[in-house]
Amino acid sequence: MNNTLKTPGGRQFHFRHWPAGQSRAVLCIVHGLGEHSGRYDSYAEFLNTRGISCLAMDLPGHGMTGGRKGHFSSLQEIFDGVDALIAKAGELHAGLPVFLLGQSMGGNIVLNYALRKPKGIAGVIAQSSWIRLHEQPSAALLRFAKFMKGIFPAFAQSNGLNPLDLATSPEVARAYKADPLVHDRISVAAGLTMLEAARFLDTFSGEFPVPLLLMHGTADRITDFQGSASLAERCTGDVQLELYEGFYHELHNEPIAKEVMGRVASWILERSMKNEG
Repeated sequence: MNNTLKTPGGRQFHFRHWPAGQSRAVLCIVHGLGEHSGRYDSYAEFLNTRGISCLAMDLPGHGMTGGRKGHFSSLQEIFDGVDALIAKAGELHAGLPVFLLGQSMGGNIVLNYALRKPKGIAGVIAQSSWIRLHEQPSAALLRFAKFMKGIFPAFAQSNGLNPLDLATSPEVARAYKADPLVHDRISVAAGLTMLEAARFLDTFSGEFPVPLLLMHGTADRITDFQGSASLAERCTGDVQLELYEGFYHELHNEPIAKEVMGRVASWILERSMKNEG
């Protein structure tokens, strides 16, 4: 099912829905930079077989959601979309526990969202999260971005992502480059917003307000797995860290995909049972 979410402010987000036959939980998925919700078809279909219904939206400037490619102005603009996605999940699957999953930039988003708005969230899965980048932007680039944000915040340039860094199989890179809904743009406003959000996560310590599963490949060349590992060390509560030795950025597109997705499913269902209890 493909449809449109509307926020109270009138913003529209494209979303997809994968209902399970006998749902025990519902998962809201937030994708990464430059990609879109359609790249999670196989992930959602796998989770459906475990009784987990899924929804995912295209972020502003991504996929089939409108706007300049790669541009959003603030974290609040994203949170408004997550609010709408969670509300839709509750509407379509009333009474079921709602979980969040974010990949890369999406991991950054769901972590920040849960820290600020934990009510009604049964748990968070953060995969390959943008907490620390493998290569930080240069000081000169940051100065330029801050200057441009003041005069033209939607100014966009290449995000510098190498598709070959997504997964160990070059087939993933080929499919990514051939996907007409994928792009390589990021605006100065979006980039600075996410860098600030990442810095917040990289300095946070204390109790994480909802159950948290952090997952990362140790050979990730886009985001640094040490960001996830460090956050896990600094957080108290129901926090688990899963590191996958030698694997890249998109764990769900690696040879261990079924293991990764199976771990996510079992983690969700374990906490769904606690929620029922």
